[in-house]
Amino acid sequence: MNDINGYYNLSLNPNQINVWYTSFKPRRSSINSMFDQDELKEGRKLLIKNFENKSHNGIISKQAKKKIEKAISYLIYMSPPKLNRHPYYDRANVYCLNFITLTLSSQQIHTDHEIKSMLLEPFLNTCRQKWKVNYYVWRAEKQENGSLHFHICTNRFIPWNELRNAWNSHQQSLGYITRYRENQTSWHRAGFKFRPELSKSWNYKAQLKAYKDGLLHDWNNPNSTDVHSLRFVHNVKAYFVKYLTKQEQSANIDGRLWGCSYNLSNLKGASTFAEGSAADELAGILNNPKCKIYRADYFTVILFDISILSEREFPILHSLWHSYLEDTFPDRFPAFMAAA
Repeated sequence: MNDINGYYNLSLNPNQINVWYTSFKPRRSSINSMFDQDELKEGRKLLIKNFENKSHNGIISKQAKKKIEKAISYLIYMSPPKLNRHPYYDRANVYCLNFITLTLSSQQIHTDHEIKSMLLEPFLNTCRQKWKVNYYVWRAEKQENGSLHFHICTNRFIPWNELRNAWNSHQQSLGYITRYRENQTSWHRAGFKFRPELSKSWNYKAQLKAYKDGLLHDWNNPNSTDVHSLRFVHNVKAYFVKYLTKQEQSANIDGRLWGCSYNLSNLKGASTFAEGSAADELAGILNNPKCKIYRADYFTVILFDISILSEREFPILHSLWHSYLEDTFPDRFPAFMAAA
């Protein structure tokens, strides 16, 4: 797959192979002949200004969506089913990923930047230190009341009560638990009082139970976290991508809309030249009926399941992939080998 004027490259990722053509010839630019130097200077100033303008208008760009999809693909690949025994209830359960939601327990009174830097980031530090959460993707959204909440996807099991205690502890650093207690004490000052505006998602029985639990803990342990069950989710990647890239509740957020652990950012995939034996193996993948292929003039995308890269049928690409994993995720490589 090469010629005298250039060569083909390929990059390998969990669900996708990219193949593109690189020419030996330098690219010709006709921009200097189209505009005079003053126009070029003004154009460069405008370009710099556009880069300095970090306003996203609440929109997850196509480039950001691709990065999120790639981060989720690697996170899922690194998360084969694991058997975990709950430390308190002594029950065994099988899990792959956690999908966590964090909410503020009272109306947001700090800026979005303050919430992310003074609550979310310290909470993520706690997750890294206490539960070894080294791989994660997070997304910020606004609730209907205008307060931020966060979705976090990770591959580490965290007991729900420890999770809630940790998040509430960080919330209290900005006084949100105290304000929650004051609000609840005032609302229920004459005893239990039903909230009809919440009845669609929180019926009378559930509100009464929450009231009794609140009294038991003196309103100091609000239900501010949720761990979503993935038991009946058939396409986990599509489920996460949908949640983490939806646009409806992002318009008024200041600063970053999403983030991930450093090891899931800017992943390039395993790369090599598509020539010789590698080109022969690539042709074998292209002929696989389970693969979906999208072609352009100088670019081809192959959507596939990387589990088809058996060492016997695709030794070059199989070795390339595992070498990339070993170099990129040295702490996880034994788990990759066990899952392969």
